[in-house]
Amino acid sequence: MTRGSKGEGPGVIDVPTDEVVAAGYVETQADTGPDSVVRVRVDWHPSAGEHPPKSEGTWHLLAPAGRSLIVPDPVVQSASVVVADVREHASWQAAREELQDRVRSLPGALVVAAVTSSRSALVWVRVQPPAVWEPAGYTVTIRSDEPGPVGLYPSVIYGWIRWWADHQTGFPEGLPLGLLQARPPGRIDATVLCDTYRLTITPADASISSVHEPRDPTEWR
Repeated sequence: MTRGSKGEGPGVIDVPTDEVVAAGYVETQADTGPDSVVRVRVDWHPSAGEHPPKSEGTWHLLAPAGRSLIVPDPVVQSASVVVADVREHASWQAAREELQDRVRSLPGALVVAAVTSSRSALVWVRVQPPAVWEPAGYTVTIRSDEPGPVGLYPSVIYGWIRWWADHQTGFPEGLPLGLLQARPPGRIDATVLCDTYRLTITPADASISSVHEPRDPTEWR
């Protein structure tokens, strides 16, 4: 991770680094650098009760998953990105099952994440058409070179999805874009304030045995 001096733009709040994710608006701006690496800037803004200011970035509402799978809080039901903190789960499989349960309970969320450590998360992305009830999507594992904010990893994926979609042309009219959605690149550089995190992204189904080792405290807690 590269660091710079801290600075806040208009309306930008302190980066939430606590274990509890606060509901609020997140702004992302994506592009590609000279080395063709995708770059996503992430800024947290005031609480979910306020309308986001006008900006050139892409906005989404982020919310903590909460405790209830049966009746999620209203803000959770409205959020495009939902984050479950599973750092206290006993195993990788338990974290994966928690993610699956959250996905089934949140039909309106585009991105659902289970944060397994300050440097890693499982992130599920919805790709099905709105009329399909059964969740359909893909899961990736994200690992950071340095500990990052809890909500960073799913917000980066959401920002990349929207940026990718905005640059697609020539698709048949009426065809759900999610059905043709590309998978995220293997690396994304995410910037929060003046800190840049190098993120490695891999298909979760292909790397369950190698991405997490429960006995290694640097990867799980």
